[in-house]
Amino acid sequence: MKNMIESGALPVPLSDAVLEEEDRRKQDRHIAMLRLAKIKTDAGEGWGFIKNLSATGMMVEVHPNFELGDTVSALLTEDQELSGTVRWRKQALAGIEFSAPIDISKVLAKPSDAGQGRVSRLPRIEMKHPINLYQGSRLVHADICDISPAGICVATDFTFEIGKNLRLSVPELLDINGTVRWQSGNRVGIVFSQRLPLNDLMVWLSTFYRAARIGADELSVLNKESNADDLAVNSLPLQVIGHDDLGKEILIDTMDSATEALTQFKATSKFFYRVSIRNADNVELSIGTIVLSAFAEERAAAKSQVG
Repeated sequence: MKNMIESGALPVPLSDAVLEEEDRRKQDRHIAMLRLAKIKTDAGEGWGFIKNLSATGMMVEVHPNFELGDTVSALLTEDQELSGTVRWRKQALAGIEFSAPIDISKVLAKPSDAGQGRVSRLPRIEMKHPINLYQGSRLVHADICDISPAGICVATDFTFEIGKNLRLSVPELLDINGTVRWQSGNRVGIVFSQRLPLNDLMVWLSTFYRAARIGADELSVLNKESNADDLAVNSLPLQVIGHDDLGKEILIDTMDSATEALTQFKATSKFFYRVSIRNADNVELSIGTIVLSAFAEERAAAKSQVG
């Protein structure tokens, strides 16, 4: 029997149905990966991992406490963004369906911008949050402008010397050491001496966004009618409670300060379905209240050291 070449026979064209099926299979092909990305939602921003990818969707892993909402964008670099709709969520994992098929080869390509001679970097999380900077024994108050696992940009009127070592203190993230890399006007760039553990950073970001959603009335009460130091003292001792997915409660520990309670919250959140903090009257406190109290405790401690 002669083959097609020998016989001169032409190959039979594939039908449209066969071509469509081949195209569908290519789109449904999932590529396993572990790619760090900035996760952006209506509720806030944070980091996560893309675990697998296809032309029509992706599976991402974020901290269980991080709220996703209905739509999600994953930014792999400053100029590479994948957007879609959340189709399912199971603890840390979520399935995202793209609004339109993507070109996987472009996503997997090395992120660079040869035209400008620079390599694209992971986008930073923009935010505004108080932070204390210590240059030796000197305390400098500042506000966070943006943050990543490798560094931070803050705004302050204080003029730093480039190359100076600093200690940075934020409730829930505890103390971080860093070095001043640049300063432009009131903005200061600081590189961390060690990259922040992504899991710790995501817990802190989750706490930050929860605090940011405190109602205006509650925030007014906290800031005007109550002294945050008194609020923490009157609530003591604080109970850190772990909850499983069946509603069972476990007393993790009893703490004498909001700062200690937040530290325990961070350390144990990954092991429970949910973690809550209650005061001595067994009333669950909002994370925003605890964060404000912890920051007030830190400022009081700093003032006492200066004094």
